[in-house]
Amino acid sequence: MREWTAELLDEMRHTGDPLADATLQRAVWGHDVPKINAIFRSFAADDAGIPPDAPPEFLEFVQATRRLPAGVDVARAARGGQVMLEHATLCALALLLKSLPSGYAAPRLSSVLHMSGNLEKRPYRRALGVLQMLVNISQPGAFADGGGAIVTGQKLRLLHAGVRHVVRGRLPDFAPRFGTPISQLDMAFTIMTFSVMVVDGLAALGVRWSEAEAADYFYLWQVYGVLQGIRPEWMPATLEEGRAFCEAYAREFSPAEANPDGVALTRADLDMMTGLIPWPMRLLGLGPAPTVYLLRMLGEEAAARVGVRRTARHVWCEWLALRLPVAWQRLWQNLTPEKEAHDRISRLFFRTLIVGAWGEEVRFSVPEDLEDMRKLA
Repeated sequence: MREWTAELLDEMRHTGDPLADATLQRAVWGHDVPKINAIFRSFAADDAGIPPDAPPEFLEFVQATRRLPAGVDVARAARGGQVMLEHATLCALALLLKSLPSGYAAPRLSSVLHMSGNLEKRPYRRALGVLQMLVNISQPGAFADGGGAIVTGQKLRLLHAGVRHVVRGRLPDFAPRFGTPISQLDMAFTIMTFSVMVVDGLAALGVRWSEAEAADYFYLWQVYGVLQGIRPEWMPATLEEGRAFCEAYAREFSPAEANPDGVALTRADLDMMTGLIPWPMRLLGLGPAPTVYLLRMLGEEAAARVGVRRTARHVWCEWLALRLPVAWQRLWQNLTPEKEAHDRISRLFFRTLIVGAWGEEVRFSVPEDLEDMRKLA
């Protein structure tokens, strides 16, 4: 298994995405960022909607990145998407209450996410952006050349390039403290939070996948991570490598008192999730359920880093809430044993959440300044 040495992590910390960064810089110089964002709004699931008169740097970037890397097992990636759809509700729970707070524990991530103030005010927007990404990479044909996973990866690469551009201008002390914003280190960790941490978070709630399911789900994210700009040699190759990488990345974490941005982001996340609980369930004592799930999936030590601690009022809620994920999974499997039904219902679930809040599919955009960052999903 690969060793994640301090030297390797430091190299990753100071490396961004040279192709996307160069494309963004050309777009800024040519005043083409608004044109690129207009194109982003016109297409979503594949690249068929890109006009031939698009800015040349954008066309060159799309052409250079529209094909899958050699050796990708498309069928296996599709199986990974199916695993996600078969467990859609619980995957969303783990993503929102383990994956996102895990990243908030690192000031190098939380300071960037906090910069616009958008996530504290509208955390639902980022949550829906994550869900939209899940929809895009799990749809049929997502991993064909020019398909949904590739297009989503292209958009996120340019979005991240835009954020790096804004951070360098707005946070001049970031590079001396942390290195490159949204570095290879950060991108790889984020993909691990969406893959390894979902598998392990659900296991902590009693929902255990088969070894094959977990491996296929991880492979889906492993391939997508490369499409999103992570160098293949720096992408963990297995679940175990991913867990080891997360352990190595832990040196980026800070205690709550040294990371107020991460604490604020986590509080906004929990407030959002609590607000989604129907009042009858709150009257039954399930109001603290999001905090209970976060504590169980993250662990009390990691939860404390983002300002969350177990209290006496969680005791009754723990007894009830921690039985719900397994009960829900059993009910779900019994009511809809066919995989095709899981697919249809899960897509409807995500679409209802996304369209209900946005009125349409989430369209990612490239920020050029701080005001643009406030509009991001």
